[in-house]
Amino acid sequence: MSNPKARANWDRWQYGKNRGHIDYMKQADRCEQMYLGGGRQWRAEDRAFVEGQKRPALEFNEIKGAVNTAIGYQIQNRMDIAFKPRGGEADLATATILSKVAMQVADQCGLHWKETQVFSDGLIQQRGYFDVRMNFDQNIHGEIQVDTLDPLDVMPDPDAKTYDPKGWSDVTISRWLTLDEIENRYGKKARKIADESGDAGYDFGDAGDDGPERNKFGAGGVAGVAEAFSSQAEGPHRFRVIDRQIRVYKLTKCVVFPDTGDVRPVDQLSAESLADALAKGAVETKRMQHRIEWVVSTCTSVLHDATSPYDDFTVVPYFAYFRRGLTVGMVDDAIGPQEALNKAVSQFVHILNTSANSGWITEENSITNMDSGELEQRGATTGLHIEVKKGATPPQKIKPNEVPTGVDRLIDRADKAIRDATVPDVLRGSAGPEVAGVAIQSRQFAGQQQLAVPLDNLAYTRRLLARRILALIQTFYDAHRIFRITETNPYTGKQEVETVEINQYDGATGGYFNDVTVGTYDVVITEQPMQVTFQNSQFNQALEMRKAGIRISDAMVVRYSNLQDKHEILQGLQPAPQESNPVDAARAALLQAQANRTAKEADRTEAQTRKIDAEATNKQVETQYSAVQTGQVIAANPAVSGLADGLLRSANFKDHDAAPIVPEVDANAALSVPANVPTNTNPLTPANPSVGMNRGIRTPDADGVQP
Repeated sequence: MSNPKARANWDRWQYGKNRGHIDYMKQADRCEQMYLGGGRQWRAEDRAFVEGQKRPALEFNEIKGAVNTAIGYQIQNRMDIAFKPRGGEADLATATILSKVAMQVADQCGLHWKETQVFSDGLIQQRGYFDVRMNFDQNIHGEIQVDTLDPLDVMPDPDAKTYDPKGWSDVTISRWLTLDEIENRYGKKARKIADESGDAGYDFGDAGDDGPERNKFGAGGVAGVAEAFSSQAEGPHRFRVIDRQIRVYKLTKCVVFPDTGDVRPVDQLSAESLADALAKGAVETKRMQHRIEWVVSTCTSVLHDATSPYDDFTVVPYFAYFRRGLTVGMVDDAIGPQEALNKAVSQFVHILNTSANSGWITEENSITNMDSGELEQRGATTGLHIEVKKGATPPQKIKPNEVPTGVDRLIDRADKAIRDATVPDVLRGSAGPEVAGVAIQSRQFAGQQQLAVPLDNLAYTRRLLARRILALIQTFYDAHRIFRITETNPYTGKQEVETVEINQYDGATGGYFNDVTVGTYDVVITEQPMQVTFQNSQFNQALEMRKAGIRISDAMVVRYSNLQDKHEILQGLQPAPQESNPVDAARAALLQAQANRTAKEADRTEAQTRKIDAEATNKQVETQYSAVQTGQVIAANPAVSGLADGLLRSANFKDHDAAPIVPEVDANAALSVPANVPTNTNPLTPANPSVGMNRGIRTPDADGVQP
């Protein structure tokens, strides 16, 4: 008797197949064959028809090279996962530790290579899938495990139309498993249920209602397998297993943290974490929550039925091109041009073959050294000798048909259409008319715009994957753990080991150091191109910056080079351990030099200011003294004032007072001449104001006046 939940699972699987999954599997299989080539690009019926007409069925696989070029761009870009604090008790230090733990998880899982597999599935078969869950085989606390899934086995919600699985109501994974595989995945109890269900079969996913044949090492040649092993107890007995994850909204027992407002389901917390949370004031309550129900069944029996320990589906999708539930890969649009190319080339070769032995026209019984059958077989042989009867008409070779001009143009158009549908020649490294490397790189950068959509969707998938990894870290990495992370020092190139501890209990405060289970974080995904051209451009830019006067250290220049032994060179350039980062030291020295230069300029400016003030004061004193001496001369001899006025105007003197420039003195005014005025009768050394300016400033005598 069938279990109701098993029947519901089975019916949902059948519903999804009829709603488009079978059609998808056929198209995905066709795209796979077009990519692989090697005789797989011709449909069986087309090949039989062509070969029946004694025409070759040739393949010129242009799709594989185009797809491999696109995959190469993904391979040459390394993904870095980082987190930044957003809310709750999140902080930058914990975010940095989370980033390091996430990158270690990615390294342990071989994420870079698995991402290449998923990206390839998306380009070739429209869809690729990660599977992210916990694995407790090697660690009792559990470790994050990232795997890939066969796109033909995964059936997303047929009624959904969002890229993010949060908009899906369910996701189903269909597999053919042996009893040993069932026990390994779901336990001994599930093995016993499956063994007693009577649902065993011999379908390896090669035919029937499961769509096209799956790729595997033993692909093809399965006829008679069931009969050959039907008498064995174990043999190839396999069970159709429907693994379905269902999104539900139900009342859930939760723990509410009053300080941050975070809500966590009780079943996601260990006993120790729950007790610690309640001791710190957390409140246990019931709330409506979105949860994942996990039901695994055969056709009639349920192997597993429980609430998922994860907040979301374990499946993370990648779609090369996505339009509200419709998925397309890179190969889809190249199938038509590739088929046209194969047929056009095959026809072209067929015409050339027929032109070599187009046939003969002979007179009856005119050939003496062979019969007509031999001539038909040997007519195109090099050095053929034909002997005819005397007086008979020699054989005449039938003129072959010329190759239609449209065939070669069809080949060119089909070849161009494949490049237009996939990637242009410049991305494949083909040399164009440009000679300069910069021009070629500019064209390659422009050509990458054709890959913008698949690469942007890859970035979205990376973000979804990073969120799942973060959720698993904060949920299951709640015990004290020590990570030893080996990193390459970017300045020295040496391998350095850093020890990171999380959830370390602090007996003094009762809290935890580096508690990664609390707080809310945002995901930051960055890509670092690793191709040689990128490193060359970095090296050239570093050299140009040094030429411009920017103080880039020798170690930084060597780091961006492609030298084989650059790590040894970096170690030789490495400063003493107590010295700081070369770049920071150079920057600090530059700032200090600038500060010293500024201080010196300030001192110089202040000294110049004092000098100018002193000179101005000196000039003012000299001017005042000259004016006094002039006044004394005019007072002693008033007649010289007019002459002085004329001399000043001749020197272009401008008076700021009213005219005359030199005031008149009353001739009748009493003159007061000081007594004992020194006299100087030497005409070579007359008394003048300049003498007073230089020496007479210390005496009150009017040394400019002669008695």
